[in-house]
Formats: sequence, C-alpha cells, structure tokens
Amino acid sequence: MKKPTLAINGGQKVRTEPFPAQETIGFEEATAINDFLGMDFVLYHDLTTYSLGLKSNPPPLSGYRGNYTKYFYGGEQVQKFEQEFASKFDSTFAIVVNSCTSALIIACGAIGLKPGDEVIVTPWSMTCSATAPLFYGAVPVFADIEPEYFCLDPDDVERKITKRTKAIIVVDLFGQPYDIRINEIAKKHNIWVIEDAAQAIGSKCLENYAGTLGDIGCFSFTQGKHLTAGEGGVITTNNPELALKCQLIRNHSEAVVNDMEEKGDHFLYTYSNLAGYNMRMTELQAVILKEQLKKLDKFIEMRNRNVDGIYNGLLAMPFCIPAPRSHCEHSYYVQPFLWTSLKYKNYRNKFIQAVIAELTGEEGREDRPMLGCGYIKPIYLMPIFQHMSHWTFNTKTRSHNVYKEGDCPVVEKLWKETFFLSMYHNLPLTDDDIDDIVEAFYKVWENKEELK
Repeated sequence: MKKPTLAINGGQKVRTEPFPAQETIGFEEATAINDFLGMDFVLYHDLTTYSLGLKSNPPPLSGYRGNYTKYFYGGEQVQKFEQEFASKFDSTFAIVVNSCTSALIIACGAIGLKPGDEVIVTPWSMTCSATAPLFYGAVPVFADIEPEYFCLDPDDVERKITKRTKAIIVVDLFGQPYDIRINEIAKKHNIWVIEDAAQAIGSKCLENYAGTLGDIGCFSFTQGKHLTAGEGGVITTNNPELALKCQLIRNHSEAVVNDMEEKGDHFLYTYSNLAGYNMRMTELQAVILKEQLKKLDKFIEMRNRNVDGIYNGLLAMPFCIPAPRSHCEHSYYVQPFLWTSLKYKNYRNKFIQAVIAELTGEEGREDRPMLGCGYIKPIYLMPIFQHMSHWTFNTKTRSHNVYKEGDCPVVEKLWKETFFLSMYHNLPLTDDDIDDIVEAFYKVWENKEELK
C-alpha cells in the first residue's frame, strides 16, 4: 500500500477545517456588558450583539481620577474585580492595570529600583520579564533555567548575586511554578522576588497560588491567556506599602501624593520620589474579567484534559513529555515537549513544520501556527542586549555586563535543538479534534524519510 504524501510536500492535509476558537466573549460576558452599559440586545449564535437601546446616562468607561479621591483607586467595576481577584487567590491586595508589562514595570518601581542596581532575570520568557528593570536604569543579569521545568535555576541564580543585586524576577513559564528555593536565597541576601505569573494563573505550589509565591505577583489578560479581555493585567501582594506604591505608580503618583500631602492624609515622605504612569484598566475590561474569573477553574480543567489527551496519544513518539514539578499544579499556558530522538536529532524543525502543514489554526486566527520550535531566542541574544544601546548601559554598567552566546547553555540547547510546544490544548477540543492532532504527528513520523 502506497504511503500518503506529506502535506508539506503537496499531499492531502489531515485536517482542513479550523479548530474551534478559544472562548472569550460568551453569553455570560455579553450579558454582563449589556447590564453595565444598560443596553438591550439580541444575542445570535455567533455571539454578535446588536444594540436596540442605550440608557440616556451611560456609565463612565473609566472611573479613575488622577487626584487623591476615592476614584484614585478606580471605578466601581475595577474595585469589585480587584476584591474578587484577591479573594480568589488568597492575596491581601490586587491592583489591576492595563497589561502584565505594566505590572512588571510598576513592581520594579515599587521596590525602589534605581540606576546601577542589578536584577536577576530569566533568558526565556516574553521580553518584558527581562526589560522591565531598564525603565529605572537597573541592569538585567541573566541566570540559566532548569532543563526539565524551564524556570530559573536556583543554583545559577545564587551564583549571579552580587552586592548590587536588588531583586529577582522569576517567571512561572508555560504555567509551571518556579522553584521556591529562590525565596530562601532572596531572603538570605535581603532582595526582592517579583513573580511573573502571566502564563500561570491558577497554578499552585504547595497549595499556594502562582502569583502569590513572591513579594509581588504579576498576571496577564491579553489574548490567548487563560482569562482575557483583549488586554489587561493585575498585581498581587500581601505587603500594604508595596500595594500603595503600586497604586500610586499606576495612576499619576506625583499628582496624588501632592494631594495627600496637602490633606495630611497617609502621606509618607518616601512616596514623593515616585513618578506615576497612566496604566489603568477600564471599567468594561473589569466587567468582562469578573465573568471570566468565574470560569477559570473550568478553563484550567479543560486545558489539563486536552493536555492529557494529546500526551497520551503521543506516548509512542520520540518525545519527552515534561512532568509538573513535585507538589505543584500546572495550568498549561503552553504544552511543552522535548525532542529526544538521537538518530533524528536534526529533524525537530523539519518535523514540526511538517505537522503544522497537516493541520490548521483556530477559527479566526487560522494563519497563526499552533506549534512552534524552541520557543523564543534567548533574550540576551536579542539586539537590545547585544548592541547595549539602551541608556541604562552607560560606561559604568558596560564594564561589568556583557551579554554573549554561551552565557546560559541550558536555554541555548533547548532553543536550538530540543524544545517544541503546542498551543492546541487551550482550545475547546473534542475527542475528534485531539485525534486529528495525534494523527498528524504520526503521519509525519511514519513518513519522516520525506523530510530528508
């Protein structure tokens, strides 16, 4: 019997229909938006809404004021969402912002970073996890990652600490909580831990939620995350002084502190050195996210079910399937794999491109590949660090910080040779959908000689 030709070589694809799209605005979110805006609408099967009427005095889409009033903390919907988020994740404070990038920048400001400070960061994450310190003139110092969990390696973190180290920005990469031994290292050296939990909402370590494991946690609500309002983020902390600093930096600190001083209300001199941004979440985003938060456990259960289905279907393939860290619960922003075939060690990129050709993307984003090799280039190899042209890298900092290939050998090997990922698991897959994904992998493997 003649073997089928791979789609990448002109053969028929395993699947031609797009996969179902990630749930974003469902019936509950649409109803909440309607209630907030005071609109009457007709809800069709495609979730398109048509306005039939709008009350004469619609609510403000942002409830913030850039001065010291109760609206310095945001509007009614923002403050309600903050309370519900803090309650859900057992955090004393939640401060919503317009993105996780903003959350990281605010967190760096709240701990008092200044020029000449050093911050230990990961080489594998969205770039903002490493560049946030640059906004304050602090120098990122890259430590290597764990080969099996992909988070910062505590041993290499400790090796990189100097008298200039002010903080560690840990990342719960792909949904895997970081090794909390880093907290002990930070405490020993009297430095802060900022936790980037953008990919790990709902994950746990020793029954504690990701995002609450360090001094400050940062989350993301951009497209593709477990919860999404298009954009958005939140900061969590149990430290009241850090919380107030985050609130001030989020919303025109210099103006608000001026009002606080004039009123003699809760003013501390140290807050007068904070320059604020405008990094505020809108009321409409908060309305959507309040409804999405109710669905988080369902979303995580779905992702884990899909992960199990895909992994179990691929057990006979030449892949290593990384397990969650002991005593941790994984929420799987990304489904990771490691290529382990020594005989075909140079096939990873060709193989994944061939599988991509057999399948389609999600509905509405069909052109976006749902599989990828190597995640991202290690951040320190990107132009901003190779050229060192940012103002932070002045003559003084250049003398002891040079970023070069070979600095983090574990991440470089993963990037170049062994790591690949899937994003299919974050879609509402049926068993038949999973079968198509598995079939595509097997079809390519059984016809791998075509890839030579």
